Amino acid sequence: MHFDQPLWLFTFFLVGLSLFLYWKQMRSTTEEWVLLSVRSLQFVCLIFALAGMQIVTPVTEVSTIFVADRSDSQKNQSEEMMGYIQSSLENSRSDDEFGVVTIGSDVNVERNLSRYEKQKIEFLAETDGSATDLASGLSVGGSLLNTNHRSRVVLLTDGNETVHDAVARAEELARQGITVDVKAFEPESRKDAAITSFRVPDKVYTGETATLELNVESNEKMLGNVRIYGGNEQIIDKEVELEAGINRFTFNDEISEAGFKEYKAEVTAPDDTIPENNEAYGISVVKGTPKILVVEGEEGEGDNAVAALASTDLSVKQITPEFLPTTLTGLAEYQSIIFANVSGTQVSEAQMTMIESAVRDFGTGFIMTGGKNSFGLGGYFQTPIEKILPVDMDVKGKKEIPSLGMVMVLDRSGSMSGYKLDLAKEAAARSVELLRERDTFGFIAFDDRPWEIIETKPIEDKKSVIEKVSSLTSGGGTEIFTSLSLAYETLSPLELKRKHIILLTDGQASNRPDYETMINASENSDISLSTVAIGTDADKALLEEIAGYGEGRFYDVEDPSTIPSILARETALTTRTYIEDNPFFPVLTGNELQSFLEGGVPRMNAYIATTPKGRASVLLQSEKEDPVLARWQYGLGKTIAWTSDLSGEWSGNWPSWKQWSAFWNNMVTSTLPQYEGSAFELKTAKQGDQATVSITSYDDVRGEVSGKIVDSGGNEVPSQFNITAPGEYELTFKGETGVYFAQIQQQENGEVTDAYQTGFALPYKEEYRPVNLDQKKLEAIAEAGNGRVLSDNDNVFERNTPVGYDRQPIWNYLLLLALLLFIADVAIRRFGLIKVNLKNKQLKKERPQTQVSPSKFERLKTASKTSSTKKTFSKVDPPEEVVRKNEKKRQELPIKKQESSNSDRMSRLLDAKNRRK
Repeated sequence: MHFDQPLWLFTFFLVGLSLFLYWKQMRSTTEEWVLLSVRSLQFVCLIFALAGMQIVTPVTEVSTIFVADRSDSQKNQSEEMMGYIQSSLENSRSDDEFGVVTIGSDVNVERNLSRYEKQKIEFLAETDGSATDLASGLSVGGSLLNTNHRSRVVLLTDGNETVHDAVARAEELARQGITVDVKAFEPESRKDAAITSFRVPDKVYTGETATLELNVESNEKMLGNVRIYGGNEQIIDKEVELEAGINRFTFNDEISEAGFKEYKAEVTAPDDTIPENNEAYGISVVKGTPKILVVEGEEGEGDNAVAALASTDLSVKQITPEFLPTTLTGLAEYQSIIFANVSGTQVSEAQMTMIESAVRDFGTGFIMTGGKNSFGLGGYFQTPIEKILPVDMDVKGKKEIPSLGMVMVLDRSGSMSGYKLDLAKEAAARSVELLRERDTFGFIAFDDRPWEIIETKPIEDKKSVIEKVSSLTSGGGTEIFTSLSLAYETLSPLELKRKHIILLTDGQASNRPDYETMINASENSDISLSTVAIGTDADKALLEEIAGYGEGRFYDVEDPSTIPSILARETALTTRTYIEDNPFFPVLTGNELQSFLEGGVPRMNAYIATTPKGRASVLLQSEKEDPVLARWQYGLGKTIAWTSDLSGEWSGNWPSWKQWSAFWNNMVTSTLPQYEGSAFELKTAKQGDQATVSITSYDDVRGEVSGKIVDSGGNEVPSQFNITAPGEYELTFKGETGVYFAQIQQQENGEVTDAYQTGFALPYKEEYRPVNLDQKKLEAIAEAGNGRVLSDNDNVFERNTPVGYDRQPIWNYLLLLALLLFIADVAIRRFGLIKVNLKNKQLKKERPQTQVSPSKFERLKTASKTSSTKKTFSKVDPPEEVVRKNEKKRQELPIKKQESSNSDRMSRLLDAKNRRK
């Protein structure tokens, strides 16, 4: 037997003492002896139950769990592993049990522990092979076993783990009595050329030559090609001869521009079977002259700003929106970015997000200038660009806007389902928010017929309208004409100053009716129409033609993420009140620009109306108190809104003003990053998908410190920031191969006092590195698990594991028995079931009493009657009376003194009679 809580057994001493005291005060009746016995059994049952009593019996059968490595380095060994398991089971006994677990980066239980019934072994679960987590496989396998039995885990692998520590886990199982054996499977030999390291300098200066070191490992001699990209440009393209083993290459790159420079290395070879290990990344911080990026909506829009900065030491680059960097690394090369009349329809949502991240996380400056395609007219309402600017695109004074009616006609066919339809609904919702509640709005969706989702009438509840728009789902075919006709029918009879229809589709109509006649009908003459073509399948020629009939605009959308900006722009253009075009002299509202404006303020022709945000500083404003020049800080960066243009069409005399160059030089330099950052050292490590960035500071760090990770797309990556020691920090996150940025901020009293940003690259997953059989790791796992490295002839069901035992708990039965004994105890005490006095029994044994037979008893009675007739007793009661009196006395005596039988009473009568004679 076995006790889980043996300390309870010590209570036997207290119970024994109480039972002894009870025995000392007993009167030795049968009832008391029975109660003593019952109570003793009660206590024994209760104590054994509390101690967790178990019945232990030896176990002869063997339980074995097979843990099979199905990571990508072993994915072609699955058939061989299944065959090994099948042959091993042929040597098992009928009472043995087995189970199967497969592992990669995850763990799957293919078969729970059960007996072998000649079934075929197959791996059916889908396994993620991008990592090898042997330790988790051992843990799950061990959890399926009963540690009280003969238990074994057999690990089938090449020993190359990429996550956790299998040796430590095998040691834990051994402590639980589970043996861990290992069966080696060689990784498949495949033709492969892999980049094993790519080193670039952490920090360089403009004008220097960066040395790039590349190591490529090949498992056989082959020809290959090496390409290296710096930023968006290819700087190396070289054919190389790869020898079997490690091949080392060195390349140089002339550094000409400051900022972050991302490098990407690629190696290709004919018949290379593992493409996952053919790429590597690196990033360098380039110090030098600050670099300014001027993005022009149309070529020449930013010339006046570029000319103003020509006399400075700043490096200025002009581009149009199609050349705007598509990675955060590309944007981080610049210390400030100027948008010169750039429409929001020319910039993707992803690029806007990266610009926001560059400003917030890296201190990059940003300036937006006005024009007919900028601010609200550019469709920036509720975009990341609006978020970073000191002004809102929505304008005050909407009460002055003429009455407006707008109907959106949206394609809901099956081809629009998913991402495109979601963006279209978001765009429609933004447009509703730009309208006033007394404006008229209608929403028609179409597939093979029109569906009037929102009736064309004044908006009463924006929230309700937006909810209806958001609830739209996709449908069937594409029938444009009927839906467009319905939109015109609903708008034509309405008395409104401005009427506009927006048609959005990604498909082609099934027929070609006469759109021109319908659109140019006299009742439709005051309604404008714009069209949006999404993707390559849209009938762009037809939609452009329809927009021409409706005197509106045609948008050819290649990136669906621009749809919200397009519809916001259309809504803003329809109102036609964002442009303030009455010439005026801007008003100075502070002293920051006093030195530039001592000689007077040039006249300005026009600007775009906006609304300043709460914390923004308005440096110049119009006569209507609209901001002309506003500035604020967003995150680590500073941004400026100049609501007039740069060309002079709107800004009037400003470009020819003698202080123009100094004025713009001051504006741009005020947006340059202001944090130099403390001296930090950064180290990265990666295990599986989990990456760790260790950061050490060599300067005194004061105040509160925080950190975060941003990917190359400008999105913040969920991470855990920890302070591991004074001046030492750690960021952990899940990361794929590529470039990331780490940011450390120091704050005092809620204000940022310093910041440090740096980039780093994560390599491809360890699973795809060139590997061989790791015999040492296999031997270490087997030794830690008290097992062995198995050969093909070893029987995994041998009885050489520690003897197991089956333990059956019986505490519940003991409690039940104790309860029954307690009931018996109560019954004995309550109802007096036992009334025999042991002392009287002993007395009868010492003095035998005369037994009178029935016949003799009758003769005595006759003799007694005869005597009474011959002799009169004057003072003595007759025998019958004596009997009655004795009987009365007997009833009055205590129960313990009453006679136990009729024979006792008869003996006393005979004695009395003899004495009289």
